[in-house]
Amino acid sequence: MLKNEIYDLMETAAVLSKGLHRYPKFMEDAKGCGSCQQIWSYMRQTDEEQLRRILAHLKQHFDREVELKLATA
Repeated sequence: MLKNEIYDLMETAAVLSKGLHRYPKFMEDAKGCGSCQQIWSYMRQTDEEQLRRILAHLKQHFDREVELKLATA
């Protein structure tokens, strides 16, 4: 069973990952407004950064779990 903090990170990573595919459509829809395109571009970049940070932190949790399992085996 996953700890809540790990589950929460995994769930958030999934939501961010699923949402990233929508940004090209948003950019296409906003092709007549440079300001809208800037907003969508900024939001995509921040979502990508958040996803990278979450995945890196999840890896730390998983690596720690593996070390603990190996130490007790």
